[in-house]
Amino acid sequence: MLDVALVSLIQDMSEKAGVEGTIQYWSRVGESLAKRMGKEAYMGWPSFNVALREGRTAYSIEGGVIALTDLAITDVDGDVVGYIYALKTCVFHHTILRIRYSVGELPRADQAVAEEYNNSVRDTAVCNFCVIHQRFREEISRSITVAEQPLECLQLANRGFVGETKIAEVSLRKIGINPEYVRSLLRNYACVYSILMKGARLKGEEVED
Repeated sequence: MLDVALVSLIQDMSEKAGVEGTIQYWSRVGESLAKRMGKEAYMGWPSFNVALREGRTAYSIEGGVIALTDLAITDVDGDVVGYIYALKTCVFHHTILRIRYSVGELPRADQAVAEEYNNSVRDTAVCNFCVIHQRFREEISRSITVAEQPLECLQLANRGFVGETKIAEVSLRKIGINPEYVRSLLRNYACVYSILMKGARLKGEEVED
């Protein structure tokens, strides 16, 4: 019943507020949830990654988030300023499955919202729920510090329910990671993003200069 109601909500919002209004609404949902999680501070990346693994950070609310510690992000001096993280299964995966079983398919508004988001915000959405996820992560990063440094979150890649993918090549160039390597990660993960220290001077940016 709840899944049917969710389908109706997505379609109803799109018809009454348009796809732009739906994007704004989902963005506010993600932002509001992030603000309710409170602030966090960690001494360094090891303590942050342990907290993530043990489910003690706001990022853990999305489920099985894994720190890919072999993919450290370094600045021009070679210091580690962040890591790449991967979500094994989208938190909405089971919701989408139940919708397909009970209703038959996601509403037309799902892809309409995703397409508008890709055109007007950034080309990183495979469904309308991506709007909530990505806004949530952006806002959470503003409430967390590592080694007293503020953070930022960059969406890198994600895989949709039927296998479609999105690769944010501009963000990958910024952090100096090969797009094809990140694409290969989508064989095992639904979503890949980076968390790094805001304002760090990165090697990828040096190459572009």
